Amino acid sequence: FLAHDIPAVGYKVFEMRPAPEAATTPEVEHTATVESPYYKVTLDAETGAVRSIYDKQLQRELVNQQSPYRFGQYLYVTGGDKAPNTVLQYSHVYPKADLQIHRASNGSLVSVTRTPFGHVARMESRDTNTPSIATEIQVFDGEKKIEFVEDVDKKDVDSKEAVYFAFPFAMNQPQFQYEVQTGVVDPAKDMYPGAGHEWFSVQHWVSVQEDGISGTVMPLDASLVTLGDINRGEWPEQFGKRPGTIFSYVMNNYWDTNYRAGQGGHFHFHYIVTSSASTNATELSRIGWEEITPLEADIVTTQDKALSLQLRNDHNGNPQYPDAAAQVKLLKMARPLDAKMYSFLHVDDPNVVLETWKTAEDGNGTILRFLDLGGTQRIVAVQSPLLQLNHAWQTDAVERNQTELSLVGDNGFRFAIHPNEIVTIRIVGTQK
Repeated sequence: FLAHDIPAVGYKVFEMRPAPEAATTPEVEHTATVESPYYKVTLDAETGAVRSIYDKQLQRELVNQQSPYRFGQYLYVTGGDKAPNTVLQYSHVYPKADLQIHRASNGSLVSVTRTPFGHVARMESRDTNTPSIATEIQVFDGEKKIEFVEDVDKKDVDSKEAVYFAFPFAMNQPQFQYEVQTGVVDPAKDMYPGAGHEWFSVQHWVSVQEDGISGTVMPLDASLVTLGDINRGEWPEQFGKRPGTIFSYVMNNYWDTNYRAGQGGHFHFHYIVTSSASTNATELSRIGWEEITPLEADIVTTQDKALSLQLRNDHNGNPQYPDAAAQVKLLKMARPLDAKMYSFLHVDDPNVVLETWKTAEDGNGTILRFLDLGGTQRIVAVQSPLLQLNHAWQTDAVERNQTELSLVGDNGFRFAIHPNEIVTIRIVGTQK
């Protein structure tokens, strides 16, 4: 099932009960098209990828139908062995490598299954030195997103190689933007002279935007991307104008230093794809943090949540439980947390992410580290129902106290944050 609205830094409890009748087997459909309230997705079984994504809200096709690649298609690149060449080393005089792109093929549609949260399509394909590519595409009913899950079995070879997943959006000269650790970069205008324009390191997302539509890919397991084309050793001095294809650059062995000669085995990659009328960096960053920080599930039994009974032993060492009156008194004791759902820490600003909550390095209290996803300078209020706070300090990055913060009541504090700032705070208190 899909669990909705889980409180941040908190929990929500669901009760499991025996079903009145046996659960039905999920229905397997034999169709190359899956739909949600947001998208109509046409599969391409031969390549193990997607032929078309139609955005129903924007009434626009997202996939470039003239691209040589399908959306989410696996690409294996050879041809970098003949040295010297500019893929292996930066040079204005070395020749360009004669790269060949091998596209996944010989694929098949395994199944399309209807689930409580949407459709799941499974496909299989293969490629050069890659005997198995298992692709799972999930289209969600309640969220405007498509998830690509790629499980790759690849041979270990020593020849020069690279592997990509291609995401060709239907845009000719879009604006590219991607998230870094504390902000957003437009590579066409935000790069210093001499910066590299061949590949880029992405925190959570990269987007393309043109003519009232924005498409986004979240490469959550592989941070490198190339934009417009694969890495061909061009070493451009300017970003320039490029077509709207995003390539997830998942592996290569082009460089001899600090690289494995071959990369074989089983690899797992997953991507989130979404779209809108324009690129909303704050919203995309929030989604990225949610996707990269999955929920943890636990089964709670009656013994796990027994009464807080103070036991004492008799003269034979046997435990003695409190009498009935004492147990009733314990049951009526106030508890700070709700039994159904609650958050251990409440931040009143949805554009502020709690990155870290850990024990202080010197043992004095705990450290909280906040990141602003964008906006103006403002005051943020934080509360915890678990703690009786005694002190709160804003510290530097290595946890040296700088400024003592004003407390709000007995369990809260406030601090100022600037756009894209990281703020580190120490709190000292006792558990209620």
